[in-house]
Amino acid sequence: MTSTGAPSVRRKTDSLLGYAAAVLLSAAFLALRFALEPWLRNQAPLIMLLAPPILAAWVGGFRAGALATLICAVAGEALFVHSRATSTTEQLRLAIFTAYGLLFSWLIASWRSALRELQAEHGKLLAVREKLSVRERRLRETLEASPSGMIVVGPQGRIELVNREAERQFGYTRQEMVGMAIDDLVPPGDRPGHARLREGYHAAPVRRPMGPGRELHGRRKDGSVFPVQIGLNPVEGMASGLVLASVLDISSQRAAEAARRDSEQRARAAQDALLENAAMFQSLADNIAQLAWMVEPDGSSRWFNRRWYEYTGTRPGESEGWGWQGVHHPDHLARVMAKFRQHLASGEPWEDTFPLRSRTGEYRWFLSRAFPLRDHGGRIVRWFGTNTDITDHLEAEAALREADRRKDEFIAMLAHELRNPLAPVRNAVEILKRTDTGDARLVRLRDIMDRQVGHMARLIDDLLDVSRMARGKLTLRLTRCDLAAIACQTAEDYRPSLEASGQQLVLDCGGPFWVEGDPVRLAQMLGNLLNNAVRFQQGPGTVEVRTRADPATGQVHLSVADTGIGMDPQLLGRLFTPFSQADQDIARTQGGLGLGLALARGLAELHGGRIVAESEGPGRGSLFRISLPLAPVDAATAAGNAASGAAGG
Repeated sequence: MTSTGAPSVRRKTDSLLGYAAAVLLSAAFLALRFALEPWLRNQAPLIMLLAPPILAAWVGGFRAGALATLICAVAGEALFVHSRATSTTEQLRLAIFTAYGLLFSWLIASWRSALRELQAEHGKLLAVREKLSVRERRLRETLEASPSGMIVVGPQGRIELVNREAERQFGYTRQEMVGMAIDDLVPPGDRPGHARLREGYHAAPVRRPMGPGRELHGRRKDGSVFPVQIGLNPVEGMASGLVLASVLDISSQRAAEAARRDSEQRARAAQDALLENAAMFQSLADNIAQLAWMVEPDGSSRWFNRRWYEYTGTRPGESEGWGWQGVHHPDHLARVMAKFRQHLASGEPWEDTFPLRSRTGEYRWFLSRAFPLRDHGGRIVRWFGTNTDITDHLEAEAALREADRRKDEFIAMLAHELRNPLAPVRNAVEILKRTDTGDARLVRLRDIMDRQVGHMARLIDDLLDVSRMARGKLTLRLTRCDLAAIACQTAEDYRPSLEASGQQLVLDCGGPFWVEGDPVRLAQMLGNLLNNAVRFQQGPGTVEVRTRADPATGQVHLSVADTGIGMDPQLLGRLFTPFSQADQDIARTQGGLGLGLALARGLAELHGGRIVAESEGPGRGSLFRISLPLAPVDAATAAGNAASGAAGG
């Protein structure tokens, strides 16, 4: 069935329904009138029968109403006024009834038709309104989805609609912008020109950009100005005179352009600087004392400085690639290459010493170093290396070692030669001690000789120990010993000397603290420190000897603190150097060769420990600390310590 035939069928169906309604309504009201006849007794026989035409006309239109009027007129005449059929009055009444029935049917049908037309028009209006609502919603959604600021402006220059991006760009809320003059979003200086352009556009609204070739700016709520690009489009299908303005904030583009220009300027400046640096590097590299070179990551060379060519006598191009191996000594080349390749693979800085042949054929020793040059990603792009001539330095070192060896031999020979005549003198002093002369002067002279012979013997022993230590011939008789007991015993041996010089000895040994050491040498170390405390005092004071174990580090610390003359920072730096002394006036009045602390350091290192000195400055005293490794605790020692603890408890 076609769409054009559907209304015809619908009209036929409505007509049939109207006729059926006319018949049914007429029959119903006739039956009702007949039922009421005993009470009405032929009074107003047709009045009630006006209802069916009215209702039938409402249901089926004028034709249904006319049919109902005809049925009711004929049936009413036959049923209720037949006895007076010849009466003129009744005929007039019947005619009036028929006229009223037809009139009411026409009025109701007309009203019904007008009402339906109104309903149809209302439906159309609702459909149009829905379409407009959908179109407006889609427009709003389109505006909100736009990356540009969208502003709908009326013919009077007032803002009608904005999207979220426009709010963000100008800093106003939607409620603030709607109704605002569009000129308020333009900087004050641009408003007169903007108003003229806007009026010209409204006069001929076509799709075009606003102000081509002009610098356009927007003004935010806070008064700041920003560059924009604007497109204008007349809004079709809506109220006349509406214009859609799309606003694009190009601040980031301008910033990007400025950054690009700045980057190009920096790139040009960097390129100029690079060329200048390259020239400067070449100049510096050609004038340094070292031979300089660069190699690729695989070790093949690519550049040498002028000093390289001057020393080797080669020409540019002869040493490139692997040609540089030709100036290496053949006896060292394999070793050098093996180590060099290992560092090329690992990327660690390379250092080696080997001879290189000069242009005269002479081989000279060079200290060679190379460092990897990496890019931003950490990848090695090449290696930069130097060769420093150390031949003179090596010869000077050899000469110094030879002189030092001869010095040690001389000191050892001198100590032995001094010890030989000293032995008879010491024997003579011992004989004098056993001879009771009764002469006080002889006793005083004997004591002086005894002290000086003892002092000389200590100096000679120190010389011998330093000589042995320098030649690596000083041996230790290691045994398991208690450092705390050795410290206490040695300090007690020095108590008379300390008290004679006005120093009070304070002992805090604790223990036992077991170490693997030479008891004689351990006592010698402490004795040298106590001897210094006696020599370098400044009147009455205190000397404290303390031993403490540190299980966390596995060490035991033996410290000697005094209240003597102290030391300045310059002396602390050279304190343990052989023959180094404090202030010469003080050192000379106290005697000594400056070997005691050097021996103490050497002995501490031979025991696997170390010695350090501290002082807050002249007149503030000194602190010496010897640190030695604790010996492992064996089962016997642990049992003995447990038994001692139980007995003490």
